[in-house]
Amino acid sequence: MGGITGATLGANDTVVAACDTDGIGVGYTTAYNAGTSAYNTTAVNLTGVDPACNGLAFSVTVGDADTDPSASLNTTTGTLVVALNAATLTLSAPVSAEAIESLAIVISG
Repeated sequence: MGGITGATLGANDTVVAACDTDGIGVGYTTAYNAGTSAYNTTAVNLTGVDPACNGLAFSVTVGDADTDPSASLNTTTGTLVVALNAATLTLSAPVSAEAIESLAIVISG
């Protein structure tokens, strides 16, 4: 941010530009696991994604209510591929669908 030094006291801010300013919709891809008789989430589906986000890095973290903020059920990173204002973020490992209670997505670049 650059405006404050160790010898001064004050405040500073900067604009952080976003590739999508009107919000992104979220859904999930699930698959039934006959071995556990439960549904697993295999991907996070984004809708309404501005094409300006294409090619940027992403991190998606799914968690539950009991998860420590520094832990998660799954964190997956990659490069966002936007097609027709949508993107699918395939999780690195399936997660029990009923365990997911929180979601965090960061798009940066």
